[in-house]
Amino acid sequence: MKDFKDAVAVVTGGASGIGYALAEAALERGAKVVIADVRPEPLEEARARLAAKGEVLAVPTDVSSYAQVEALAQAAVDRFGKVNLMFNNAGVFASCVTWEASTEEYDWVIDVNLKSVIYGIKAFVPRMIAQGDPCHMINTASGAGITVHPGFASYSMTKHGVVALSEALYLDLAAQQVPNIGVTLVMPGVVQSRIMFPEKTGPAALQDELTARQGNVALRNLEAGMRAGVDGGLPASALADQVFAAIAAGDLYVLPNFTDEGSQALAQAIALGRATASNPYAPGLAALVEGLRNQA
Repeated sequence: MKDFKDAVAVVTGGASGIGYALAEAALERGAKVVIADVRPEPLEEARARLAAKGEVLAVPTDVSSYAQVEALAQAAVDRFGKVNLMFNNAGVFASCVTWEASTEEYDWVIDVNLKSVIYGIKAFVPRMIAQGDPCHMINTASGAGITVHPGFASYSMTKHGVVALSEALYLDLAAQQVPNIGVTLVMPGVVQSRIMFPEKTGPAALQDELTARQGNVALRNLEAGMRAGVDGGLPASALADQVFAAIAAGDLYVLPNFTDEGSQALAQAIALGRATASNPYAPGLAALVEGLRNQA
């Protein structure tokens, strides 16, 4: 897709952060937009702000439910007659210790970060195939989809899954000779957003567990450093511009925060370690652990 005028874009996690920026960028390019979020009040506030730029429909949606994602797709078609751009963007982050996180917390992160993308593909791709006009699927993973850090058990696992799922979608569309749908995989690092506050969207039954993670010194220091990085990170609007440029160019990957030498070296070391069965973590593990335990 190179021309977004009168296209219809659906954005999950659209009430704030990257999702809001993607919705705003779509409107600025002449598209009609459907925003979805699990939080009704912030969703309506976002719709009201975005409405100054174009036509916007807000649909409260719990992306961990296939029935609600299917209803979102139908609501978009009922209102606008089609969907050209689907941004599977909703996501959550909560640091955890691999064996201490409850099965319920794992289920929540898996449902929101990974299964929602599966649901988005199942609900929207068949409709796009039937339309036959230019369409594009955009899945938000993370730099954590190609690297792993302490405390990232649930997050990295799900984002690795989104990377593999998106690449599989790209290959399946080619193998099944579907010419009208492109795929872009977004893997941001530190981007200004509110993802570092899982309490805002976490289920009520998990609030005590989500709060308790701050009692772990390593996790507390990890999140403090990440919040500082996110606060000073790439503006979400700049990421949105990169995403739309990638869609127009037909690019599979958007990797905005991993262009520095250190990030690339880490990602390449991990990939090489997996491919050659050599441990890429051992050389710097002691310094990493010491930093997490002693950070102010």
